[in-house]
Amino acid sequence: MIYFLPLLFYFACLIIIGEISARKKIKNLDDFLLAGRKHGLFITSGSLAATVIGAGSTIGAAGAAYYVGISAAWYLLSACVGLFILGFTLVPALREMSLYTIPEFIGKRYGERAGYLASFLSMIALILFLAAQFYALGAIFQQLTGISLKLATLIGATLVIFYTLRGGAWAVHLSDNFQLFVIILGMFFLCLLGLKYVEGFKTFYSPPLAMGFEELGKKWFHPLEKSAVNPGDIFGLRGTILGWIIMSTTWHLTMQSTAQRFLSAKDANTARKSCLASALILIPISLSIALAGMIARILCPDLPPAEGLSQGNALPALITEILPPLLGGLLLAALIATIMSTCDSTLLGASSILLKDLHINLNIRILILIVGTIGMVLAIVFPRLIQLLEWTAAIYCVSVSAPLILGIYWSGATEKGAVATMVLTGIASGAWRLSGIESMTGIHFLIPALVFSFMIMFILNSFTITKKPHCPSKTRK
Repeated sequence: MIYFLPLLFYFACLIIIGEISARKKIKNLDDFLLAGRKHGLFITSGSLAATVIGAGSTIGAAGAAYYVGISAAWYLLSACVGLFILGFTLVPALREMSLYTIPEFIGKRYGERAGYLASFLSMIALILFLAAQFYALGAIFQQLTGISLKLATLIGATLVIFYTLRGGAWAVHLSDNFQLFVIILGMFFLCLLGLKYVEGFKTFYSPPLAMGFEELGKKWFHPLEKSAVNPGDIFGLRGTILGWIIMSTTWHLTMQSTAQRFLSAKDANTARKSCLASALILIPISLSIALAGMIARILCPDLPPAEGLSQGNALPALITEILPPLLGGLLLAALIATIMSTCDSTLLGASSILLKDLHINLNIRILILIVGTIGMVLAIVFPRLIQLLEWTAAIYCVSVSAPLILGIYWSGATEKGAVATMVLTGIASGAWRLSGIESMTGIHFLIPALVFSFMIMFILNSFTITKKPHCPSKTRK
């Protein structure tokens, strides 16, 4: 029951934020979708940082650090690299155009066919991602309360849908900043107490055996390659790091859940500065999450074997191992906060695309309810679909990145090239993985996918003669 009290307090805060936003801030559709494009540096950067932190970058990254050491910090550090790149390049240009969505740019730049394809791919990616976050939310809520996973997922998803439906972008962005504060405070105390329990950094050089990998001995290792890694080697994950950087950069460029943040900034300069500020905020958070995973290896060595790269039980187990119930409940609530901040962003982003790009002429709150229900059903009834999450990065994010980037900087980009790139990149990336080339070469499938997407754009556009392409107007505010 004590674990449950901080969660009740946190949920009450979210409901209050949603109600205040609905009654005080929402006057029209722009207010609901993009907070009236009024956000300054503080709210925009905090909201960007919070939406980047999700289940993968907390539970997943700490779980990877349980095996490989500090190099797992790159799961979130890769997002910092992506945000720096976007802040200095594309984000100011996209904000200048006063867009609502990323597929809107594709449609205006290349034509209706390309716009609809980008919107369709975006919806698949967003709904799968939403289901993954709902599932992770339910898993932590289950550990906190002891109720069934399905009921926990239902309760968590319903709360997210409710406060997003009530307060729109204002509720989402204000709650993001509250959640970010909880995350920073929680991870600071967890690492501080954890280091005290393990008596400093020297313990990391002789870790206990990891169950399921006993043949590798008392060492840190790459669980996919079955090779030893120095715990302090920030590049211990090798080629996986580059794959994460590509995924994060293309994800945050093309995903509506992130784009909605910088499109809500009051001007292009604020959008640019917010990307850079959020990247700086995320650096210490990423290192603290990896450190927590390493501490969990020392204090909780008997966790059941995990499949793949990440020990998903590491972070929740560490919290319950070293913290008193009240503080432990607060930190578990912080984990829930990280996931909920991503859920609400994804939910609002997908609903915006349905309304603005696919022209589903329903009330925006009804669309939020529909999208949220679909994501919740997938998480409860078809959890295996969540394994497709990484594929959505290749099929949507990498596929759309080349048409988006070249659409801004190259006047020779055409609709035929854009459509072919979006279709063929997904096929090529799937072939790279399914054929076994990825496992044989050790080259993450997103690396050739990105190279292939730009090659297709350049090759097809070189043989296409077209009129000067139409670019989105920069005068609509």
